[in-house]
Amino acid sequence: MTPAAKIGLFMLAGLIILGVFIIKIQDIPIGERGERIVVQARFPSVAGIDRKADVRIAGVRVGKVSDIRLVGGEAVLTLSLDPDVQLHQGASVRVSSLGLLGDKFVQVLPGDPSSPPLPPGTELHGTAPPTFDEVLKAATDIGADVKQVTLALRESIGGQQGAEKLDEIIGNIQELTASLKVLIRDNQGNIDATTANFRDFSAEMKDQLPLIAEKLNRLADSLQGVVSDNRGDLHASLANIRDISERLKTSADNINAISTKIASGEGSIGKLVNDDTTVDNFNKTLTSIESGVETLKNTVGRYDRYRLDMTAAAESLPSVNESRSTIGFDLWTNDQRFFRIEYVDSPFGRTKSTSETVTTTYGDGHTETYTRESARTDYRNTFNAQIGYRLLPQTFVRAGLFESEGGVAIDQQVEVADHPVVLSLAAYDFNRNEAGSPHLRLEGRVFLNQNLFLSAGWDDPTYSRHSSVLFGAGLTWTDEDMKYLLGLAGKGF
Repeated sequence: MTPAAKIGLFMLAGLIILGVFIIKIQDIPIGERGERIVVQARFPSVAGIDRKADVRIAGVRVGKVSDIRLVGGEAVLTLSLDPDVQLHQGASVRVSSLGLLGDKFVQVLPGDPSSPPLPPGTELHGTAPPTFDEVLKAATDIGADVKQVTLALRESIGGQQGAEKLDEIIGNIQELTASLKVLIRDNQGNIDATTANFRDFSAEMKDQLPLIAEKLNRLADSLQGVVSDNRGDLHASLANIRDISERLKTSADNINAISTKIASGEGSIGKLVNDDTTVDNFNKTLTSIESGVETLKNTVGRYDRYRLDMTAAAESLPSVNESRSTIGFDLWTNDQRFFRIEYVDSPFGRTKSTSETVTTTYGDGHTETYTRESARTDYRNTFNAQIGYRLLPQTFVRAGLFESEGGVAIDQQVEVADHPVVLSLAAYDFNRNEAGSPHLRLEGRVFLNQNLFLSAGWDDPTYSRHSSVLFGAGLTWTDEDMKYLLGLAGKGF
């Protein structure tokens, strides 16, 4: 079997194994299990929720978060649910966590089973629980209030003087109670008399109310007589009101005349309102301003969407007694594309082969020519410069320079025991004369948390002189982490 066939067979086996791992670990649905229910959910905030976060109903996991994107200042989640999940009208979602310090997940409230099913394409609206900072701030405020009350009580009743004050207050209450008891006993007769007076007053009012109503009727008749006697004055007042209304009518006619002239195009205001050219120019000006504002908004928003991730890693190659380290960053211009720049301390450096034609002329005049081959290894300091694209929600491909040589790679993100795992297969340096095959590299990274990961794999398995298992660890920071660290450093100064 030729070396090329061996390489192809190894690559095919590696891809098959990687595919099986992806299907098993990623729990990719196949066949009938592939008929997932896709639901969109909108949240004001989803802090702590990442892709592949659990979706639960009544505590039972029924799906995962397949995508997260920012729309209009809010987070829109794509939920991939099991096909047997039924959602009804009135369904809602919220962010919850498993215990006080447990992982966060999306809890779905499916709604009343007696309600109609949720129409396809309906977007659920969710809520997020109070953040730990908000709860801590509220607890701090309550503690401060309790501390102030405690200090006030300690200053008021603390020590011997406070005890004397309490005894004095209790004595005053006892004296007040005794005085009230004596006052009620001595004035029991007066209280009974007052109650009897109220009863007599009520009976008297019952008899007097008809008489009062009759007197009110007489008063109304008297007022009617007064109005009749002063009817002339009332007519004069009505005449004045009529005159005022006539004047208001004249003013309204003048306003109508002015508006008619404007509508017909008379005067400067009329020409401005009725001239189509002026109106068109004004509309064009507004359109240009709107276009400029939109362009500025898109330009600022484009840079605001960039994300910078920085990574530093080191690994050991025990089979060849070497080590390898990298440091660099990934610049994400959007959710589908990123650029990777890394400095790599290569364990074997770059091997350069050169050939030289040598011609020797002897004394008898004949010449001999031969080609001299030489190889030189240097440049242990190499670079990665790659561009990556998202093929599937959790699958990426990379192409560019790998340790200063051309190559390609595929990355697959999965989840094992609630920990994110990245499986990578890379092939580069296809022109290695001494090995007769490209440099292959199979690596898996397990993220213990958002920043720390462990790595393991197999480096250069087809070249026996360099082939070795690899073990290592690394750190990664997002731009938000770097902003936080720079803020702490600034406070130190």
